[in-house]
Amino acid sequence: MALEGQLLTGSGPTEVQWTYTNSTGSSLSATDHEIIGIAGDAGKRIAFVVTGETDVATPGTIANGETTQGLIKGRVKVPKDTSVSFTQGATAWWDASANKASNSTTASTADDFVLGRVAEAAATAATTVIVDLNEGPSAYSLASSSSSSSSSSSSSSSESATE
Repeated sequence: MALEGQLLTGSGPTEVQWTYTNSTGSSLSATDHEIIGIAGDAGKRIAFVVTGETDVATPGTIANGETTQGLIKGRVKVPKDTSVSFTQGATAWWDASANKASNSTTASTADDFVLGRVAEAAATAATTVIVDLNEGPSAYSLASSSSSSSSSSSSSSSESATE
């Protein structure tokens, strides 16, 4: 799978790393830097950029009960649909079937989810857009997650979640 989410450091929201344990009952396809939506409260999905494959038996697959590391906060550069433009501050959605950022009018399947707030405008012809992951009024609110615990350090914080 192609690189989907590239972390941009030194700007944007503080990077937040999560340890995610798959408890869906089935395997999830996920490779390093892939963007997936993990279930949150109230039927919303959290945008999750896989950053490693901890304790997985088969690379590229997170089996039920296996754990992986990923980002839920930070500034990321992602591929985008070249049929749409983005204005700074707009909401970017993740089109799961196309593996690209899109706007809400084209991201319309049950597997699509809010990626975050657009950090820099992107013209229609651009192939990437920079997004602040899980930021903005339409994004999943981490504070509403009852299944996460938090500890912070000077440069980032760590959280855990099970789906």
